Amino acid sequence: MRKSVIVLTTLAFNVAMTSTANVGDVGWHDSDSRYGSVSIDSDRKHITVCDTGADATEVWAEYATSYLFTHTVKDEKGGDLPCEKDSVFLGHITVFKLCFRHNKVAAQCNSPIWIKQ
Repeated sequence: MRKSVIVLTTLAFNVAMTSTANVGDVGWHDSDSRYGSVSIDSDRKHITVCDTGADATEVWAEYATSYLFTHTVKDEKGGDLPCEKDSVFLGHITVFKLCFRHNKVAAQCNSPIWIKQ
């Protein structure tokens, strides 16, 4: 019960502090041109994370589903290699954020993007 209250409180706080994404033909997208990008398909069931450079920067996306499950997708390859993909089987993706870390020190994440449809 306590964990549920903490999760709901955290989600409510994040709603107040975040931006929302607009849907287009390809879904939702967030990118940090220096490090990588994350894309959500318009069906809200598929996520793609790309690390744009073969460097010492890790790139990943954290996301949550309509069933309040949280997941992480990490693209460890970087550069011209294929991006990492993941799928949601129960529910759909409701919020996501792009994260990165230089030389395994001090992780940073962009503001979460809430999908409102």
